Amino acid sequence: MRQSRGFSLIEVMLVLVVAALMMGVVASSLTEGPVLRKAAREVATSMRQARSVAILQRKEMVWTMDISSRYFGLAATKIEQRSLHTSIEAKINTAKTEVVSATQGNIRFYPDGSSTGGSVELTARGQTFKVNVEWISGRISLL
Repeated sequence: MRQSRGFSLIEVMLVLVVAALMMGVVASSLTEGPVLRKAAREVATSMRQARSVAILQRKEMVWTMDISSRYFGLAATKIEQRSLHTSIEAKINTAKTEVVSATQGNIRFYPDGSSTGGSVELTARGQTFKVNVEWISGRISLL
């Protein structure tokens, strides 16, 4: 008769370590998606707020993003500004007249609802969300 052998303790531990590593990779990729999606929604909401204030107060409002300090929001007040999560990379595309520096740009909203137009791209772990502002209508969309 042949005696059956089980798995050694080292083999079992090795399988558990590999499984734990795989779960860690999957878990970290699952958590980045909601963080990125939330940031994109916050950027879009902040832009919509700037557009609404411009229409209601009948004056130009400037929405700004500073990539180096990771802040975005209404340029007129620091209170309304929000920050991006450190895992998110941002890029702003705007009219030449609204470029403040290599890392900062503005999107201007006018009282009639129009804007200078532009977009913000947020990227984390290969996933990208784009917040687009149409220049004629000032309409803000999340892509």
